[in-house]
Amino acid sequence: MFIIKYLLPLFLTFTSVFGANHDTIEKKWLSLSKEFNLNPNEHGFCYMYQGEIFGTTAHLKSRLASTTKPITSLMALETLGPNFHYETKVISDGENIHLEGANDGMFSEEKIFYLIAALNANGIVKLNTISFDANTPIFAIALRPYMSMSEAWYSKEYNIEQLKEYFNLDNNKKIKTRLKEFLKNTKEERLKELGLPLKVSAYRMTVDSVVYSAANPIKDIKKTYLVQSPKLLTYLKFQNSVSHNWLSDITYKSYGAQEYSKWYLQNLIEEKLGNDYFQKRIGFNDTEENTYLYTGSGLDSKIDGKRVDNYATCAIVISSYQELENNLNQSGHKLEQVLPIAGIDIGTLSKRLNSQRNLGSILAKTGTLMNTKSLAGKLSTKSGAIYFGFFHQVFKSNGQDQYNAKIVQDLMTEFLIEEFAGAKKITNYTKPQSFLPLEGPIEEL
Repeated sequence: MFIIKYLLPLFLTFTSVFGANHDTIEKKWLSLSKEFNLNPNEHGFCYMYQGEIFGTTAHLKSRLASTTKPITSLMALETLGPNFHYETKVISDGENIHLEGANDGMFSEEKIFYLIAALNANGIVKLNTISFDANTPIFAIALRPYMSMSEAWYSKEYNIEQLKEYFNLDNNKKIKTRLKEFLKNTKEERLKELGLPLKVSAYRMTVDSVVYSAANPIKDIKKTYLVQSPKLLTYLKFQNSVSHNWLSDITYKSYGAQEYSKWYLQNLIEEKLGNDYFQKRIGFNDTEENTYLYTGSGLDSKIDGKRVDNYATCAIVISSYQELENNLNQSGHKLEQVLPIAGIDIGTLSKRLNSQRNLGSILAKTGTLMNTKSLAGKLSTKSGAIYFGFFHQVFKSNGQDQYNAKIVQDLMTEFLIEEFAGAKKITNYTKPQSFLPLEGPIEEL
């Protein structure tokens, strides 16, 4: 009797901390949804603890928005590996160059200036023709303010326009001003490390024409240069922190896009959620896939003029995030090297979920479209890892429903941390240095 009397409270405390609080969490979700005029049955919410998924709408069909990006990051790591570099070959005969690409998702103005400097170093200050192939997408202003949200997409015409503008540097005051800003805003030590001149006057270039060419048209090849991207891991961390649409869409293209993701995710779902998952899901047509990613970024797309959005379920998303962490761990890396830490890293979570009590314990990705407000990630708690997701299906961009959804997500995230014994802050984390899409100096093959 003595043992029962004194062990029972201990047992109840233990189960409260380590898993018997799921009813409390569900009640909180229902009460907050009601308080903020959101029907809880219409929005996806779930979390995973010790491999088990909880939440009455865990299997509800949901639009993903930018919570897509960590899923496409997982597939990039699976196919390419964390240390992969995108390599663009620059083939030259001294008067013309051909760009043979590898779908480097960050061929921005910084990389163009970098290439001009390398050509100048080899005595080339004027070009007759620049040609490029279909795997060389240029987005010169990719790192300028607000361009992470851009919905721009690759086209031959856009490439030609940009390359003409930047490679006629000698006659373009606007581009010279941007070069000056780049040199001013980049640490001298970093510029020297990349082999870049420090003064604008050291950069010279003109070009007569820019054309698309599927194959290399240069016959008398004298030199071939190799322009390398940083490691894939660096791209993914930046992409997910600032939610860069262009970078994630080009990266998605680089390993096969829908063709690969359809196969990979179906296998992942069968492994994690069972080959009978279609019986659990809610809100799907009988013929629909369990998930479909039309884009790598989470932006909507169009098929036959009709809008389509990436979709899955909360359970699929958090299972993918768990697999992302598994993949990283297998190569000696950590989830925080790909997902931003709320309140610490730059980007969409820099000023969100940043209370001192929980600072350093929330790894997550946000998502916002006119019809979606989402948040998914991992919580580091004293009771262990909690993978979680919220997928509010709302219809007024920056309207009241979007605002209310964000409040519910933030309050529920903090509540989850408290229910699992409080935050366990991530240690030994080094915040990345300012992002540059360069790895140098440029090599000559």
